[in-house]
Amino acid sequence: MRYLICVLLCIGLGIGEVAAQQIVPPLKRQFLDSVWQVLPSATGAKYRRETEWRDSTAGTVRDYFLSGQLQSQEGFENIRTRRSHGVSAYFFENGQLKIHREYTHGATTGEHRWYYPSGQLKRREHYAAGQRLDGECFAASGAAVPFYEYYVIPVYSEGNGSPRAISAAISRRFTYPEDARRAGIQGQIILTFYVNTQGQVEDAKVIEGLCPSVNAEAVQAVSKLRRFKVARLDGEPVRFSFRVPITLKI
Repeated sequence: MRYLICVLLCIGLGIGEVAAQQIVPPLKRQFLDSVWQVLPSATGAKYRRETEWRDSTAGTVRDYFLSGQLQSQEGFENIRTRRSHGVSAYFFENGQLKIHREYTHGATTGEHRWYYPSGQLKRREHYAAGQRLDGECFAASGAAVPFYEYYVIPVYSEGNGSPRAISAAISRRFTYPEDARRAGIQGQIILTFYVNTQGQVEDAKVIEGLCPSVNAEAVQAVSKLRRFKVARLDGEPVRFSFRVPITLKI
């Protein structure tokens, strides 16, 4: 009898654990600003977000313009890790479909389509298991145009243009301040900066530094970088941010 009670108790605990895992979180509502940062209230908001859970991990995230018009609807296999599954759709504020994307367990698959605000098809791509199979682009008139990548990151004009080449270029332009040299200050700093739509560096700053003179010299070194080949999003130039670590040794 004691053995039977023990078995029943273990079964009961197992059922309890399964039930706990299947607790569905309530509908979550948030407000976001123009760069999609979550706000504490509707003040200054541009979008409203609703997160609807299907179970303890999966569900749908919908963003709305403040007018109430749906801006996007994304299906997730895991909302917390942003693992997409199913169809994701994005809309212009006039309600016209802007982008249609398909995913299977986080991998890009199926047909992806982009549209002009008029409803004219802008580009179409086909994917399987995360790999693009083909693609085509169209002008606003509907005429076919040469295919171009949807997203292109900036490329630096020295070396191979990689982040390592950027770090090396900053190091070459850095002159060790005499006070830091005498004090034996060395180590790693982390810089951030933007490349604007003309390919120029701007808004450089040190977010993890060593001392005022070293930090100031690092910002000066970044400002001396050559122009970049600009980032593009759907064929249009866009501003792009960089985060670069630099190791300084005497």
